[in-house]
Amino acid sequence: MDLMLPSEILTEILSYLSIKDLVRIERTCKLLQSYALSEIERRIRRGSSKDEWGILIHLGQVMAQPIRFDPVSKMAYYSIMMDPVKIKTMFDHKRPIHCSLLRKNNSDYGSKNAFIITVEKGMKEGKTIQMDIKNDLCQVQAELTRLPTPPPSPELQKQDYFKTNSISSLAPAPLTYTLQITELCLPLSTIAA
Repeated sequence: MDLMLPSEILTEILSYLSIKDLVRIERTCKLLQSYALSEIERRIRRGSSKDEWGILIHLGQVMAQPIRFDPVSKMAYYSIMMDPVKIKTMFDHKRPIHCSLLRKNNSDYGSKNAFIITVEKGMKEGKTIQMDIKNDLCQVQAELTRLPTPPPSPELQKQDYFKTNSISSLAPAPLTYTLQITELCLPLSTIAA
């Protein structure tokens, strides 16, 4: 004998469960899958997990704001509102930029979930590269731009001590890059962990 519960009662019951339990229900019970996905989406967009995720990027931290949840791919999408991070390097070589995924209520979460964005050798000045970085726990979209090398300042050349001492620079001007993370995607397995 099949018993049917009204959808209002099902949604009320699911509202008391944790996200971890909702993910378990979504994976195991086809009859309750749409209800569980709907409740997960509601919690991600408006609920307690709204300010839960962030990214540690090159010694700075940014928070992720939820924008949507895709029930087909079972991925939560977050926007990252940040100013571009400037990275300087002395030579044109591959340079890793260490980042990690942060979770609000877990202090050691970032140390275990690192990912690396690599500055490639030979990038032209003024060029912007769209990057898509994936690891087991997240997917990140980022923009990497190489800024033009600034010309020598005319004010410094006018000063007397540069002319009399004739100091020559031993190092070239540093190469400057900007990195901006635009979007973070998290699968349900990461959210429920």
